[in-house]
Amino acid sequence: MVLIKLDKVKKYYEDKLILDIDNLEIKENSRIGIVGENGAGKTTLIKVILGELDIDEGKVFSHANYSYISQSENYAGSCDDGRIKSILGAPDNYNEFLSGGEKVKISINQALSSNSNFLIADEPTANLDTNTIKSIEKLISEYKGGLLLVSHDRDFLNNLCDNILEIENGKVKLYKCGYSKYLKLKAEEREIEKREYEEYITEKKRLEKAMMVKENQRDSIRKAPKRMGNSEARLFKMGDQKSKKHLDGNIKSLKSRINHLEVKEKPISSKDIKIKITEGNKIPSKTVIEVKNLDLYIGDKLLIKDGNFKIKNGKKAAIIGENGCGKTTLIKEILRRDTENIRLSKYISIGYFDQDQDILDKDKTILDNIKSTSSYDESFMRIQLAGFGFKGDTIYKNVSILSGGERVKVALCKIILSDTNTLILDEPTNYLDIKSIEALEKALINTDKTIVMISHDRSFISSICNYIIEIKDTKLNCFSGTYTDFTEEKVNYETKKQENHSEREKKGNLLILENRLSKIISEISLEKDLTIKEKLNEEYIKLLNDIKLLKK
Repeated sequence: MVLIKLDKVKKYYEDKLILDIDNLEIKENSRIGIVGENGAGKTTLIKVILGELDIDEGKVFSHANYSYISQSENYAGSCDDGRIKSILGAPDNYNEFLSGGEKVKISINQALSSNSNFLIADEPTANLDTNTIKSIEKLISEYKGGLLLVSHDRDFLNNLCDNILEIENGKVKLYKCGYSKYLKLKAEEREIEKREYEEYITEKKRLEKAMMVKENQRDSIRKAPKRMGNSEARLFKMGDQKSKKHLDGNIKSLKSRINHLEVKEKPISSKDIKIKITEGNKIPSKTVIEVKNLDLYIGDKLLIKDGNFKIKNGKKAAIIGENGCGKTTLIKEILRRDTENIRLSKYISIGYFDQDQDILDKDKTILDNIKSTSSYDESFMRIQLAGFGFKGDTIYKNVSILSGGERVKVALCKIILSDTNTLILDEPTNYLDIKSIEALEKALINTDKTIVMISHDRSFISSICNYIIEIKDTKLNCFSGTYTDFTEEKVNYETKKQENHSEREKKGNLLILENRLSKIISEISLEKDLTIKEKLNEEYIKLLNDIKLLKK
């Protein structure tokens, strides 16, 4: 059954056409991930479906009973479902002092505990830690209904969606597959479009060239020389006319073939994001950052007790942990430079990306922001900005009018073009589209700089980082290896711990049974009453069976 249908829908922002949807049908129980670049119209599409935005043309039909998760809404009220609230660690009630992550948790609880048949979620993982994201993933996977999801978290899309709806240049296309398969299909489509267009242009040029040759041949046919007699001239003219007629036929045939060629439009080139990180002065030190016996507080709250770690030169470290555990506070403590418990290499030069983009002057242009901290010449800055998608006159835009994703790109470019040898990045993927995330990921993999990052994007840190610092229960747990290795190690540890607990419990139970068995044997040998003796024998047999089962 079709729950949602968009027919010949057009939506403009001022003069710009954002959505141009000929036909879109969404069926019940479909689990669809919406993908597209920053500004492609993902949230606009959701708001059109919800009826929050008027359309300029077309019709929207809906038979769905929605629940909606939005990071931008203020959800008043309380959490409705005790189980979901417990899993998420959601606050009891909404209030103005809640963090972005806590507000999202209330929104998710309300959405999943409502009596709906279709869930619409716009960036539900924003501002949340990795463990909470995994919990949300599990809860949404258990949701009995359809799903329309906007997310820049590739693992989240892969694990929850079996259809991908792509928005590109205002058009939508539904791929009946998961996100990873969609990427492969999209790459194949691009290759086929490119090849077919090149073949079309090659064939068209070949036919046009052949037609030009025939036209030149026709135009070069000579008139009869004046010295010829009338009869000779007539014969000459007849031959010319015959040749011209033949050539005209060839030309007409070639024109027809050109006109009947299946026209292949030139593929619209996507805005490639190419990020190249400039290398700063090398650090000769083996250790770049050392934390020793650190007690870290925020107010009276203890975040880290007796924390220790070393980040070696060239390492790429991820700081992970639940919301509020102290990740950003730890980074800010490191940025205070040398303190009693933190030592930095004297050669260190830090480029710091803050979630709030405080390094940007909102009243200045993109280019002026970069110039203020970079020693590179303007032509090189322009090349780097173009790599982030800022081309031509767009570099003269004021930062104040940019979208969240565009501001992130400017801040990252500013850091990259500064003379640094160590990058400290606090949630650098927030507000970025998937293409930009992948470009940043590739650049960070390829740089030799030391990196310390906080990110909730599992795929991002899995691809880049080779050192994990987990903050848990005020302890720092350090692991040399990838995030994937770290999570596998944790699973193995928990499994082993459970097995050891089960084994200890088993041995304890076995000891109790064996002690009871010894006592029963003694009681049987001394008991004279046959009725009591029979009951003791029954217990003896049961104990033997129980011991046998435990020893298996």
